[in-house]
Amino acid sequence: MSDGNAPAERGTEPSPEDVSWALHQLVVAAAALDVTLGRRLNLGPSEYQAMKHLLTAERPLGPVELGALVGLTSGAATTLVDRLERAGHLARRRDRHDRRRLTLEPTPDALDSARRQLRPLEDALGEILQTYSGEDRRTIARFLGEVVAAYQHFNVGTGGHRRAAR
Repeated sequence: MSDGNAPAERGTEPSPEDVSWALHQLVVAAAALDVTLGRRLNLGPSEYQAMKHLLTAERPLGPVELGALVGLTSGAATTLVDRLERAGHLARRRDRHDRRRLTLEPTPDALDSARRQLRPLEDALGEILQTYSGEDRRTIARFLGEVVAAYQHFNVGTGGHRRAAR
């Protein structure tokens, strides 16, 4: 539990354990945010996770890929995609490069709704970041990028630490 008196606030250098605990608290808060946002968007847990993957994917996802990310069989993924499509959250599209492949895209309404719900958080984070110098923000961004890379590396089953490219 945080007592509001973190090492950085006390003027001491945080230990690796302090930083690890802070990251753990961030992950727990992010998981709670997912539950809150899912409720606000009227999405069940699997539906919300699916939409979150679609909104953050680096490339278009197909139904089977989406199902794998959410931990569903292909049949259950198809049912989930059908439900999200009927509710107006996503649309199926033919892949531009392979017309046999279907990809899934969040609808403009789904994007707008998520942006509206997240705006207060984005504003609050922006205000927090303004209290840091440009150099500090670059350090924070680099650190968070490296943490994300470590989490991703762990998630693909290789464990260990790999520094992100700078």
